[in-house]
Amino acid sequence: MEKTLGRLFAHNPMIRWLLILLITAVLGMIDLATGYEYSFSVFYLLPVSIAAWYDQYKITVLTILLSGMTWLVADIHAGHPYSNTFIPFWNAFVRLGFFSIVAFLLIHVRKNWQEMKNLAMKDQLTSLDNSRAFDIEYRILRKLNFRKQSLFAVGIIDLDGFKAVNDRHGHHRGNEVLLQFSQVLKKACRSSDIIARLGGDEFAIILLDADETQAHLCDQRLRTLFAESGLNQKYGVDFSMGLAILSELPENLEDATKTADQLMYQSKSLGKSQTTIQSFI
Repeated sequence: MEKTLGRLFAHNPMIRWLLILLITAVLGMIDLATGYEYSFSVFYLLPVSIAAWYDQYKITVLTILLSGMTWLVADIHAGHPYSNTFIPFWNAFVRLGFFSIVAFLLIHVRKNWQEMKNLAMKDQLTSLDNSRAFDIEYRILRKLNFRKQSLFAVGIIDLDGFKAVNDRHGHHRGNEVLLQFSQVLKKACRSSDIIARLGGDEFAIILLDADETQAHLCDQRLRTLFAESGLNQKYGVDFSMGLAILSELPENLEDATKTADQLMYQSKSLGKSQTTIQSFI
């Protein structure tokens, strides 16, 4: 439930903004109905926290101002007696400061958490998913596929001639080849597909809702973009790939990638620089 709400807030800004407005409005009505004797200001941290964690700086500031003004209006209309008309505005200013401090801390925590997540789940050179993240994505897909019977293409890609690049030009150029190839791979795949660097010059992909025709189209896009990148002309590298079309994902990622790996080595045995696609439906 928590992960579902997190995805909902993160990928649907309109729903998130409407929820912030709704929560603030409900809190204001409850605040007004309960009267000034009950302190309700701490609950306004809920919409502020949602904005600070999921949204941009401007939206967070607007949410802070909206929460502060809602509290002030509710407090005034609740008939709270003050010895000076300036006092409620001073209190509103103090609450705005309190909301701002909490929001700042949450933004800072979110930034550090994202950096830690990237260190743990992203390949530091290419910014693709690493093997750990790839395994997590696979397990999520396998669970979802029980509800939606769809086809997947699991692929393993290995660069041909990469060792020679390191030997001739050094590891700096080798890293440049890996980075450029990862960018080509991202362009060739759809945003919904999963791409990972497993280590060294080995990459893995999972194409969602992909039959044999879609797998061939992806291979053609990748070959075309790779030729346009100039990596072969400049460094003499190419790639071999194996794509396994599956209607049901095996229990373990290792079993799925093993099949694709065998197809990739079949491509190498046939002369490298080609793709072997096989359906296991």
